[in-house]
Amino acid sequence: MKNLAHEPQKTTLTTNMDVGTSGFDELQMILLKKASEQTEAQKRKLDLLALRYQMEDYINSDASELKTVGDFLNLILATLQIKKNLFANYIGLKPANFSKLIRGDRPINYDLAMIFGKLFHHEPMLWLEIQAKNALIKLNANQDKYAHLSLRDLVNRQKSA
Repeated sequence: MKNLAHEPQKTTLTTNMDVGTSGFDELQMILLKKASEQTEAQKRKLDLLALRYQMEDYINSDASELKTVGDFLNLILATLQIKKNLFANYIGLKPANFSKLIRGDRPINYDLAMIFGKLFHHEPMLWLEIQAKNALIKLNANQDKYAHLSLRDLVNRQKSA
């Protein structure tokens, strides 16, 4: 049977391989050699890509531990070795307001989501989704507030009104 174009071919990267085997060690050496040959710009691009995947993974996970927009911003700025005050001034925020955003005391707005998306090559929605997920996690922790709400009760009240 002929392999379809979208099916992976049987190669080193698609074959199961146990850690500690000579095949794994050889693959690891190839990857390490390639990594050492990368320019700083290539390494930075890969680091930012890895952080974007962490952000997406957080959104799609059932994580109970909150990771704020500020947590991810801290990681990105540390990766890029950019000082927070410089970054705050660059995007037009007062450093004190940026600190509140980093701590999670101030939410991001659509404008900041656009700025972060442009600077870090992420979709602006990624930033807003992290913030929305965290807001829902906090609300779910306080579900007693919503315990009295019921569609059946609402419909019954409408009928008796």
